[in-house]
Amino acid sequence: MKNKDFDFIKDKFENEGVCAPEALSEDSVKERLEKGTSADNIIKFKPNNKRFFKGAISIAAAIALVVVSLSVASHYNNKITDNNEHMTGDGSLSHGEDIIYFTSYDEIDKLMKERLEETDKFYYGKSVTNFAKSGEVLKEESAADGALSNSASAPSHSETYKQVDAVDEADIVKTDGKYIYVISDNEQSEVLIYSADNGKTEKVSTIKLKENSWGKEMFISGNTLVVISTVDGYNKKGIFSTSTVVCTYDVSNKEKPKKEYEYTQSGYYTSSRMLGGCVYLVSNHSAFYFYKDYDIPCTATNGGDYEKLAPNDICAIKDCEDAGYTVIGAIDIKNGKNASSKTKAIIGCAQDIYCNENNLYVAGMNYEHQSYGYSGYYLPQTTIVKYSFDKTEIKLAATGKVEGNINNQFSMDEKDGYFRIATTTLSKSGKDINVLYVLDEKLSEVGKVDGFAKNEHIEAVRFIGDMAYVITYERTDPLFIIDLKNPKAPQILGEVKISGFSTLLVPIDEKTLLGIGYATEESEFGEATSGLKLALFDISNPAKPKVIDAKELNEIDSPVQDNHKALVVNSEKNYFAIPAWYDDYANSGALVFNAKNGKINILEKFVSKKIAEPDRCVYIGNYIYVIDTYNQVIDSFEMESDGFTEKQLVKKATKILETKTNHKASEFSYISTDYDSEKEVYVIDFAIDKDTLGGDIAILLNEKDLSLVDIVFGE
Repeated sequence: MKNKDFDFIKDKFENEGVCAPEALSEDSVKERLEKGTSADNIIKFKPNNKRFFKGAISIAAAIALVVVSLSVASHYNNKITDNNEHMTGDGSLSHGEDIIYFTSYDEIDKLMKERLEETDKFYYGKSVTNFAKSGEVLKEESAADGALSNSASAPSHSETYKQVDAVDEADIVKTDGKYIYVISDNEQSEVLIYSADNGKTEKVSTIKLKENSWGKEMFISGNTLVVISTVDGYNKKGIFSTSTVVCTYDVSNKEKPKKEYEYTQSGYYTSSRMLGGCVYLVSNHSAFYFYKDYDIPCTATNGGDYEKLAPNDICAIKDCEDAGYTVIGAIDIKNGKNASSKTKAIIGCAQDIYCNENNLYVAGMNYEHQSYGYSGYYLPQTTIVKYSFDKTEIKLAATGKVEGNINNQFSMDEKDGYFRIATTTLSKSGKDINVLYVLDEKLSEVGKVDGFAKNEHIEAVRFIGDMAYVITYERTDPLFIIDLKNPKAPQILGEVKISGFSTLLVPIDEKTLLGIGYATEESEFGEATSGLKLALFDISNPAKPKVIDAKELNEIDSPVQDNHKALVVNSEKNYFAIPAWYDDYANSGALVFNAKNGKINILEKFVSKKIAEPDRCVYIGNYIYVIDTYNQVIDSFEMESDGFTEKQLVKKATKILETKTNHKASEFSYISTDYDSEKEVYVIDFAIDKDTLGGDIAILLNEKDLSLVDIVFGE
């Protein structure tokens, strides 16, 4: 146990204003730390989704000033050398004047000392507001292909909701249609494999991760399971360090998974993508100014010795004052035990990434001093590094910089060689303003929409084809529609306002956009979030978008409000599912809904007696499974087309028969259920006692809400 672990836990309780139970008393916590339990795993606070907005702008301005006061004021003003390893395909470097290349470790050490010499403590290469994000199904650019369309043929099981259709994203829960894979960090981090059949699950095996290792996310590709974890520990020099590890397992025998390959790179896990059998891994590596050799990122394979990256695999952004590294690894997992990898690094830290079939964009946050009056102010900026890739070959293609900070990965997009990015920045008076930039292949600005939604900040962005849809928020939730057909002259076409705000925008079809986010209410501290809000936007006329339906579910909160991977889309059966807390976290389960014919329909509010912390949902066939990763519990319920199961339809029809005919259910014999697409009704047929009612009977129910349409008597 280390004193800093216990101090961390004490500080966490004090900062959260939490009274510790007996199980988390000082003696109990110290005992668990001595046994090797991670501090992060001893304290697990139930998420508090309530957010307050009063005074947010002044706080943001204050943070900007504090962060920059800790930054190093110097700039590295000479380009060291060119290096062909970083050249583009035609031999010319994009924005070469903005990149510093190295031929020796001494050159790297010189730059790092310049950036860190003014501090007498660890500097982790990322500002207070720039900690790396970890672990954040529709076609990105083709909503016109149809509602809930993720691929040409809809799978019989769910996939992780992703930004770009062809590029897979890692998550804490995955399914292959027969098995459910779960990363759990209860005491010791491990991967659990469950069989799933008609709503029933059974744990078939457990993969224990190495000591001091904490599972972050994973991919499943055929019979290959890819697990990403972080490992904390002390290296041979006694320096505390964090590494990101990728392990591949052969799970062809689910009861006996076999580890095949292990790859390690320096730094804390930021994000990853998988495309064509290759995993692209991004981590943030801390720099310690008084340990010369430790500054260099390292890699290792299959438990071998750590090897420093060669100097020509490392570069730096000239005007970026960050003193940490972004490490980018490419791992080809297709060959099992013979997997291969290559790694690059750039000095400057990553906040989030965008990846499509050809390029990987890494975005990091900085602040730059601007002269104004007697003192000036500090302007938030986003540095963008573009990498092209072909399997494990990674090449630096361009760098660029824009004013403002991104909200998340959905703030970025590429189409026809143009990179589009939406940011929130600060005016000279410290007020939020928003900008959407269009950059060319060299990441030079070619067009922008400047200064819209003043005094508001971006909460959600979605790029669909030549349009950008941007949600900003202060007191209301405006949706802006921005036309990007002419990259040099983007323009706002229209906007519409609604209370609350969306944090995720989901295209339904070419005319309709779904917003998932927060309802809001006034409180003694200002405006605060108050449960889940669903909003449906008509975007058929970009100049006049309309809110055509909205639902405020104040008693419901969900992980999807802050993480798009918690959204499940069943395109075949036309529903969405999300894990949910009910009644101020008193109950847990899942919420199922759809968006059809201009209406949002709540199809099921499933409350589980087993689930305490609903992290994810998946569907397999007719069943939705709700997963509590920490407590290692899975619950399930049946959900058929449009969310209505045969059992639900028969139950509803039987109640109607009893009410309308004054006869008991025992007098009816269920025959079958059909769907009449022309009339948009369910038809539930019963055989009945002819002496009682004189023949068979059919109940016709409305497809949307199961209201009675008609009762038809037969002979």
